[in-house]
Amino acid sequence: MLGTTSENLEAHRERVASDQYFEPHLHDTDQLAWIPGGARVVIGRSRWHLHADHLVWIPALTEHEMRMVGSGDMFSIYLDQSLRLPQDRWDRPLVLPVDTVGVAIMQDLCAHATEDRRLQASVALLLEILSATDESYDALTVPSDSRARTVADAILHEPHIDRDLGAWARDLGISTKTLHRAFLADTGLSFSEWRTRARVYAAERLLVDGLPVTDAAEMVGYRTATGFIKAFRQVFGSTPAAYIRAKRRARSAGAPRISGNSRPRNVPAP
Repeated sequence: MLGTTSENLEAHRERVASDQYFEPHLHDTDQLAWIPGGARVVIGRSRWHLHADHLVWIPALTEHEMRMVGSGDMFSIYLDQSLRLPQDRWDRPLVLPVDTVGVAIMQDLCAHATEDRRLQASVALLLEILSATDESYDALTVPSDSRARTVADAILHEPHIDRDLGAWARDLGISTKTLHRAFLADTGLSFSEWRTRARVYAAERLLVDGLPVTDAAEMVGYRTATGFIKAFRQVFGSTPAAYIRAKRRARSAGAPRISGNSRPRNVPAP
């Protein structure tokens, strides 16, 4: 669905399906995208597993591909390069934390055509918010090392797989230490920390879709609900029940923010 259009901006809301794939492509404009259902984004050597609390910034003429995690709406603002903020960081792809007002502006621009004065004010405020927003380093980065990426892709596809790092290393014909270093160097997380976050992210989608906590925990590889709840709290800052209640309240109020803590933290393995 096409929302606001102008000489230097287009806003789109697009309904996407789970596992929908957008082949490598590029735009002649900068793109700011919010994908509440989550997505795996590949831009050059960067491979990100984005959550609902992330925005992705893709500069013009930067080839990228996307695979959706959950179904829902994807909101995209395409901006002429003349509007690009002056800081050097906007010349490269970025992951940014969700800002309540910022995504509300995106939703509004994507919903309908906006008259010129309101459009100018909306874009000015959105750019001001972006300018003051720190880059987010908590997106689940998929390793660029081909061996570690094989493991990561398998876990993302089947998060319940219960195999330790040694078993993966043996299958790949490398040492455990080598595989550990690959995860740490490419993602900033140990294998166990990375797997925990991947599991909790997968469970979040199941919970949003209405699955009970015990079932979601089991489906992503937790033997007990207690262990899962502990990991979920460490990542999202609240229990699964409190998180879902907050998200439902936000939806009913029309607000995009889903929790008070939008920056998942490093967590121990289950």
